[in-house]
Amino acid sequence: MSRKDHLLYMLKFNQQVMKKLLDDITEEESMVRGEHGQNHIRWLAGHIFRSDLHGLIILGIDDGSYEKYGKLFGMGSVISDDPKAYPSMAEVRKMLYKSHDRLFETISKSSDADLEKQITDGGNKRPAWQALTFLAMHEFYHAGQIVYIRKLLGRDRPFA
Repeated sequence: MSRKDHLLYMLKFNQQVMKKLLDDITEEESMVRGEHGQNHIRWLAGHIFRSDLHGLIILGIDDGSYEKYGKLFGMGSVISDDPKAYPSMAEVRKMLYKSHDRLFETISKSSDADLEKQITDGGNKRPAWQALTFLAMHEFYHAGQIVYIRKLLGRDRPFA
């Protein structure tokens, strides 16, 4: 399996997981944080969306959205309990699914040389494919947090 095939497999798998985790979440449920102030689902989905935008930047596509959503969904952002501080869950879901599709399409069109290109990411020099692999694993980490919140909401396990 090529690096591109591996990345596309992870992205498609993550997209399927996210849809199972998010499609049935209501606006109200999207703001539940639990008793220890965990990140709520709306923030987590927005954070994953912003990570997809970072992946697009790694591949040379920057429409300014990464910076635009940094204060809302970036690492270290102050998480609000006010739903008006964020786009609706429906909008966040739409943004995330669109960014998944865009990232998948961009990687599909990328050459091996594009994926081997050395980038500086977080102060580290590494090939683009390694940074993209990290972002895919990062998404799955946050999927686990969403599963935990779903459990707090009394939802059935999305995977059996």
